[in-house]
Amino acid sequence: METANILTGAGAAVVTTGLALSLTGALPVSFAEDRHEPIKDRALVAFHDQDVEWEECEDFYLTGLDCATVEVPLDYGAPEGERIDVGVSRRPAQGDEKERQGVLFTNPGGPGATGRITADEIGSTPLGQAYDVIGMDPRGLGASTWLDCEVDPPVLDTHPTDEEIEQIFDQRRQYAESCDEAESDQRPHFTTANTARDMDVVRAVLGEERIDYIGASYGTYLGAVYGTLFPERLDRAVLDSAVDPDGVWRENFLAQARATTDNVERYTDWLADRDDEFGLGATREEVVRSFEQTSERLREEPREAENGMIYDEDYFRSLVGISADDQGAWDESALVFEALVEETPLPEAPETPGDPDMPMPPEDPEEAEEQLERLDGPPHLLWAIHCEAEWPTDPDQYRADMREFRDAHAFGPAATQAGPPVCMFAEEQPTEPAVDLTREWETPALVIAGEFDSKTPYQGAANMADRLDSPLLTVVDDGRHVFYGSSVSDPEGEPLYPCVAEMVEAYLLDGQDPQDTSCHDRPRPGEDTP
Repeated sequence: METANILTGAGAAVVTTGLALSLTGALPVSFAEDRHEPIKDRALVAFHDQDVEWEECEDFYLTGLDCATVEVPLDYGAPEGERIDVGVSRRPAQGDEKERQGVLFTNPGGPGATGRITADEIGSTPLGQAYDVIGMDPRGLGASTWLDCEVDPPVLDTHPTDEEIEQIFDQRRQYAESCDEAESDQRPHFTTANTARDMDVVRAVLGEERIDYIGASYGTYLGAVYGTLFPERLDRAVLDSAVDPDGVWRENFLAQARATTDNVERYTDWLADRDDEFGLGATREEVVRSFEQTSERLREEPREAENGMIYDEDYFRSLVGISADDQGAWDESALVFEALVEETPLPEAPETPGDPDMPMPPEDPEEAEEQLERLDGPPHLLWAIHCEAEWPTDPDQYRADMREFRDAHAFGPAATQAGPPVCMFAEEQPTEPAVDLTREWETPALVIAGEFDSKTPYQGAANMADRLDSPLLTVVDDGRHVFYGSSVSDPEGEPLYPCVAEMVEAYLLDGQDPQDTSCHDRPRPGEDTP
């Protein structure tokens, strides 16, 4: 259930991980060389021909999947050099052999999200009947060779003072120095392009001539990079909640802040229309004033919920932004804000039916912790990916932008999204620039975008569709991020977005050519689906 994130506090993860954190970048650098020309297969024969041993996955959250480790070059410009590991999962097609349509590669986004678990997320949909669904932990995390800076990554404050802005500069400088010391030789090779090249090694190891692909969020960019580098290897691609290829990466973050504010305005208007129900204010301005007063109080006196969640100013401001995106749950999140504003007991999280088949962690706490570490971390890849792009070099521009975005976009991490990239302070720079996306593979992609998605704002997805000369499926009047997968479902397991699911499955399973169109599956509370 999506609303459980609001009521249990799990939604805080959006503040520190995912696309809100994942799109922050690097300086304009002098790249060693442009290596985007296709790497000749003969240089990678040893990798393509390696013997891989598939075994039942040992991690409890991968129950029912097969797992393997594939060796890839650290540096594809010198494949004879150091090797690293990439962890891969596979969910074999569940249908008859005559139904099988090959392999479907997946990526859940990030950058910095582990991918092996996505083989089950996508494989549990009807797509799993026809495809061997492949998940891959990108180089740098999970079951792949770790990129470990041996220090906690920077955090995103929501409303820093001028003094705290300087502390953010210091924090990012210290983080960059620690990464230089721990991983300076390896970090420049942890890029989207190299992750795409790793995917192609896995494809060859599987013995497949071509792949289909479904990626979400940052995974849309990874899929487009793969298609650009290996157009002869990609057939069909679903790009769910697509990244703006024209905004890699700084403009993506600034667009996120603006889109979050737009959603907060829609949400506070909705709350004002229901002042008799929630009592947060009769106008948008009154509701915002209630939120501002509450955030100031929580800055001085954080509130601890019964489940241990701490509601301080940062979390409260982030929660407003997160809740504004999810209009299908506005009525439930409004109850939380009513309790926080009025200082009354918080509502209990709704009970959800338990799944008797849900795999449980090992009883040994050390083993359980080790397995969960492979699911959650380490968190440094996303900061390395930022180094692919060109960013401004003037520190004062970032200071000015942080102050401007702090004042103009009060809810969500806008101020720190406008801040300096870690790579501003790093010694080692990437070995190649970001990939200039083109579509030379034959079949148009299916690009999906929510009209009010703040993590990958709508115009950016439209830009991706234009760049790839592919149709755009618009989810109308919706701020959700990611629209397809087994977890995007109601308590009965039915898709929350049946129109989207139908189009994705018709495209991948039936080969129907996608068209520009729209869906409106999930109305605001109290409204009917058109």
